[in-house]
Amino acid sequence: MTAEPRSRHPSRDSKAAWLTGGLLFLVASGLLGIFSGGGSVATQSHMAEVEIQGPILSAEPTLSLIEDARERPEVKGVLLRVNSPGGGVGASESLYKAVARLSEEKPVAVSLGDMAASGGYMVALGGDRIFALDSTLTGSIGVIMMSTGVYPLLDKIGVVPRIIKSGRFKDAGSPLREMSEEDRDYLQSMVDELHGQFVAMVAEERGMEPGEVRPLADGRVFSGSQARSSGLVDAVGGRETALQWLREEAQLGPEAPIRTLEAPEGWLRQVLPAGLFNWLQLRFAPEPRYLYQGG
Repeated sequence: MTAEPRSRHPSRDSKAAWLTGGLLFLVASGLLGIFSGGGSVATQSHMAEVEIQGPILSAEPTLSLIEDARERPEVKGVLLRVNSPGGGVGASESLYKAVARLSEEKPVAVSLGDMAASGGYMVALGGDRIFALDSTLTGSIGVIMMSTGVYPLLDKIGVVPRIIKSGRFKDAGSPLREMSEEDRDYLQSMVDELHGQFVAMVAEERGMEPGEVRPLADGRVFSGSQARSSGLVDAVGGRETALQWLREEAQLGPEAPIRTLEAPEGWLRQVLPAGLFNWLQLRFAPEPRYLYQGG
């Protein structure tokens, strides 16, 4: 009889066996958790929390988070927290529409922070119930177009811009030349059109007549209590008040967890202070730019 050769490295084989067994245990545990629910927040009924912080210059990645919450059946309600001075016209409207779609399927409570102005307030309109702190600055229902003229400086340093365009309004608002009265009238008409859309949106969502909204839509901000008295928000209260209402609407008890949905941050946002990052976003956005922006 021939004896089986003994391993030349018994300790190494033993370690390999322990490692393999450990990995198999972890995999089995993970699969068990997935198929049994395992009490995971991601698989059991829960509420989701989505935050909008800072200027709204792009709908993404928040738009994807909202859509994700809408599509997941285990998400029974959404707490939307808004702390924003507003931002781009298109981005603000896109987020508003996404929140409105979400609220058609699941209850959405909106909790306003220090500021939810202009585009920030627009996004909040898509929710089912808006809560503001007494000290929240909100409203600022208006549109602003920003353009910076640099042509006097260029003239001093001997730089002469040369513009070739297909139509007389193609460079309206350009920083490279003085704005003509014709340009100003054209751009003002665009601002007025966008403002009218905002007013109509507020009237529809808040159950008001456009004539009731227009006196409130001159760009001014309101405190949370003033906004409540004017009908722009539903209740005065913070996150916990909004959360309590949401639990009742979603028919979830106090033990039901809430999961914060977050998108990974870019490296620049990670290394710069929030205030500086927001300032850079606004200052280096393309011009001219139309903004639902307060303050």
